[in-house]
Amino acid sequence: MLFFLIKTVILIFHEAPSLIAGGYIIPHQTARGLALSNALIAGVDDASATYYNPGALGEVSGNNLMINGVYINAINSVENSGRKAVNKHDDNLIASMFANYHVPGTDFTLGIGTYSPFGLATTYERDFTRFAANRTELKTIYVTPSVAWHPSKYFSAGAGFSYVHASGLFTRALCLDAFSVDNGCATPGGTFEGRLRVTDTANAFTYNLGLLVKPTQVLKIGLTYRARTDIRFDSADAKLGGAFTPTSVKANVRPIPLPPVIDAAIFWQIDPSWSAEFVYEYTRWSEFNRFNATLSPAPGFLPLLGLPITSFSLPQNWKNTSTLRLGSAYKLMPNWELRGGLAIEETPIPSKTLNPAIPGGDILTLNAGIGYKWEKISLDFGYMAVLYKSRKVNNGELEGLPATGIPFSGAPGKDKYTTFNNFVAASVNYRF
Repeated sequence: MLFFLIKTVILIFHEAPSLIAGGYIIPHQTARGLALSNALIAGVDDASATYYNPGALGEVSGNNLMINGVYINAINSVENSGRKAVNKHDDNLIASMFANYHVPGTDFTLGIGTYSPFGLATTYERDFTRFAANRTELKTIYVTPSVAWHPSKYFSAGAGFSYVHASGLFTRALCLDAFSVDNGCATPGGTFEGRLRVTDTANAFTYNLGLLVKPTQVLKIGLTYRARTDIRFDSADAKLGGAFTPTSVKANVRPIPLPPVIDAAIFWQIDPSWSAEFVYEYTRWSEFNRFNATLSPAPGFLPLLGLPITSFSLPQNWKNTSTLRLGSAYKLMPNWELRGGLAIEETPIPSKTLNPAIPGGDILTLNAGIGYKWEKISLDFGYMAVLYKSRKVNNGELEGLPATGIPFSGAPGKDKYTTFNNFVAASVNYRF
């Protein structure tokens, strides 16, 4: 029965495409969280505590079922020498669902959630970005049962155990011209241009931990840890064409890390109507240092030459990041609440490896939202504008690294990356 439930949840929620936020993390899972810029580690008081801080499940009033939808509009482009490529995968929708149950006569609360905290989707026309990216997708769905223990009003702790289902798709071109790079690969679809498509699904397991300390009636301190998950596409289907002898082989992809995240937060109930929370977040993106795969059996290209291609390797060398989040809520009246927030987030992607597959820059977010409670039903809406710092780099990523080791020199000059995202979220909660 549990296996059937998990598979049903995956079919319902996993079809929605996902998108880059910082790196390939999607931190916002509810409308309230979006409106507060995810400053919701110590002050979370609904069933989404399974995701934000399982230690806070005891703070939830009643037993609840919450359903959330987040629409993401991504506008990103790369320019070089008068040419411009725009991401075609600009409209995305993710969904999440949470529930909680207080065990009668005990100090325990149970929770469950399904959500998508990691993902990306970029698609470009086969033009001058072809050696850096054509289509890149990573989709994840977490199914997380959790439990919280709250032995006193001053302290509680919780943990969740997640089943993770992921799928990935990676396509790009490779320049195989070892002799006259300008002539062999300058024109899309030229004689020496090979095409590569890798796709697979994978399952993994991970966990998250949470603590909540309440030293006074108006102060809460929260601490959470979400553990690393390795997505192992170790039996991927790889298809090759163009200059390659058309063939299908297997690819063993180096594990893709979903990095560990640590959050520390302080929540302050300033007065009965006004509250605020500050969060410091640390993400170990340095664990994503390379994307590579081994092809088996090694395919050849250009039947007359028959040269084998045994693998490809793309350096990433990402860096660890810090994020500062601030959120505040004000009750206009017992049933209405206004919310706002902002965040400042570092990009994990160094200039040396920035490319169209996963573009990004330092981020400023501006957030706002509103909530309404009516008897047992709550409705929440949130909006976030994600302002990315434009970046100009000269790293050769658009040219790509051909299998022969000689770079294609068809994209001289600096590359300019411009990105902007709109997030709109809605949540409905029913309290039993």
